[in-house]
Amino acid sequence: MTVITKSEFARKINRSHQYVSALIKRGRVVLTKQDGREMVELEASLQKIATTADPANDPSKTMPRADGRTAQSVGMALQGGGPASEDDGTGSHSSSSAYQKSRAVKESYTARLKKVEFEEKMGKIISKAGAEKAAFGVARILREKLKALPNRLAPKVTVETDQKKNFITLTNEVESVIKEIQAAIADLIT
Repeated sequence: MTVITKSEFARKINRSHQYVSALIKRGRVVLTKQDGREMVELEASLQKIATTADPANDPSKTMPRADGRTAQSVGMALQGGGPASEDDGTGSHSSSSAYQKSRAVKESYTARLKKVEFEEKMGKIISKAGAEKAAFGVARILREKLKALPNRLAPKVTVETDQKKNFITLTNEVESVIKEIQAAIADLIT
């Protein structure tokens, strides 16, 4: 186990002291106390940085091969086939594959949410609460109009003895109620 200072570690990995500080804040560097000072465990820190690295930033994994394909892709990692499923023996496959899978899931959900927000703003979809409110309003109007129908028709139908005239009266009243309901629904929608 090699223990060095933070500055030596920065020089060793050819990075700035600020970069090393950022790695420490993210918990990607293994620190130990020695003589009252915080020191960096070199091998453990390099291993931790390697296992927690973003595979998308690793040129050896994303550079195009001679055939134009990349050694790893999110699609291959999700399917579990092709070069992404081969373990290179370093143990970094499982963490990079898991990272790619979780990132792909996150991107998928983000895209779905953006699509829903867009369609809602375009008026293609409405919220569940809005749909429930509109359905309740339509049902209330329908109930009121249908309950009022016998009161309006009884005096007209009981007086008339001609069956054909009663049929016409009933049909006209039902069509009138249908038009009123359609108008009420149009008002609710707009």
